[in-house]
Amino acid sequence: MQKRRSGLVTAALVLCLLCGGCTGAEKNPKVYLDENEAEVAVSLFAQGADISDLINDCCTNVINPKYDINLIVYSDYANFYADEGYSYRELLLKRLESGLPDDLYVITAEDVLEIDRKGYIYDLSALACINNLSEDALQQSTCNGKVFSVPLSYTSFGLLWNVDMLHRYGLEIPENVDEFWNVCETLKQNGILPYGGNRDFGISVPAMCAGLGPLYRNPKSEELVEALADGETSVSTYMKDGFQFLQTMIENEYLDVERTLTTLPNTEEEISFFAEEKCAFISSICRKTAFSQDFPFEVEMTALPVLPDGAVCVVGADQRLAVNPRSDRLNEALMIVENMCTIETLNGVAERLGKVSSAQGNKAATLPQADRLVACLSAGRQVPNQDFSLHFNTWNTIKELCVKLCEGASVDEVCREYDGRQIQEIALYGNK
Repeated sequence: MQKRRSGLVTAALVLCLLCGGCTGAEKNPKVYLDENEAEVAVSLFAQGADISDLINDCCTNVINPKYDINLIVYSDYANFYADEGYSYRELLLKRLESGLPDDLYVITAEDVLEIDRKGYIYDLSALACINNLSEDALQQSTCNGKVFSVPLSYTSFGLLWNVDMLHRYGLEIPENVDEFWNVCETLKQNGILPYGGNRDFGISVPAMCAGLGPLYRNPKSEELVEALADGETSVSTYMKDGFQFLQTMIENEYLDVERTLTTLPNTEEEISFFAEEKCAFISSICRKTAFSQDFPFEVEMTALPVLPDGAVCVVGADQRLAVNPRSDRLNEALMIVENMCTIETLNGVAERLGKVSSAQGNKAATLPQADRLVACLSAGRQVPNQDFSLHFNTWNTIKELCVKLCEGASVDEVCREYDGRQIQEIALYGNK
C-alpha cells in the first residue's frame, strides 16, 4: 500500500506543478515518508501499473538480493490525470521540461524525435545488455546513433482470419498478393465483406506493408533508407504503392469505407463484427488477448500477404523504458535497465504480458494460432512502425493520410502531402 500511496501523493504534487493556478489545486500537499526502512527510491512515469509491477518484481527478486540494497520504484501513472484531460504523451513532455524527478519513463514511438531534439534521452548503447535485443528491436530503439530505450516487449500487427469461412468457399489463407486479391474477390462474389477495417492501424498497416515492405526486404535497404532520410528519395516513391493498395481495397469494396471510418481498433464493436462472421478477416495485434474471445470458428493470425513474393508485417518495440539524463538516481536507473534487459527477463515479461519478446529469438507467449506470424517477424526485415533513422514520422503520418484517402482524397494528393511533410520534418529533426 505504501508504494501506491506514494504514487498518488506524487501525482497530486505533479498536477500542482503542471497546472499551477488551477482552481482547487492543493498548493502544499502533505507527503508521507516511512523512515523506518532505508530505501533507495527510483521514480517512474508510465501509462499504467503493469510496467511498474514488472520493474518492482525485478528489484525485489533480482536486483536487491544481488546487490544487497533495497531498491524500490515509485510510479506515477498517466491515468491518474485522465479526468483532467491530459494524455500520457502531453504529460511526459511537460514533466521532462519542468524538471520533475522522473528517473525512468516509458517513451512512445511518436515522441522520440521531439524528445531527442530537446535533449531528454540518455544513450544506453554502452550497456552490455543491449546486445540481448533482437536485431529489429535494437533498430527500433536507436535514434541518431543513440540507443534511447529498452523495449520491454514487442508488437507485431497481422491479420486475423476466419479459417472456417475461407474453407467454406474453397479458399486457404493467402500467401502472396495475387492470392490475396483472389480471396477478396471470391468472398465478395459470394456476398461476404472480406475485410473488417478500422480507422487506425486497420487501414495504415496494409498500406505500410504494401508500400514499405519491398524497401525493408531489399538487401540494400540500409542505403535506400539513408536516401529517404536525407530527402534524396521522396517517401512517395514507396508509399504510393501502399496508398494505391488501400485505394484498390476501397474501389473494389473489399472493405466498407463508412463503417471503417467509424470503427476504432480493439473495441467490442470490431471484435463482435468479426465474431458474428460479418467479415472474413481483420487487423490485430499479436498478443494473447487477441485469442481470448471464444470465436465459433477456427482463427489464425498471419503476416500480411501483400507482396508479390510473400507476406510481411509491421513490427514495433513496445513499452520502451528510457532513462532521464537529468536523473538524480542515474546509477540506480541504469542498474534497473541492465537487469530488465536480460534475455531471461525479457522472455518472462513477454510471457507475463501475453506478447512477443524483444530479446534475440523473439520468443512469444503461448500463441499457437500466431505461429506463422511469429516465424515471419523472427526472420527479421519487417516493416518498423517507426524507423528513427528516417528523421520523419511514418506511423502517425501514414495513419492520418490513410484516413484522408478513405474520406475521398486521391492517391496523388496524399503522396504530395507526405512528401511535403518529409522535407519539413527532415529540416527539423535531421540536423544532428
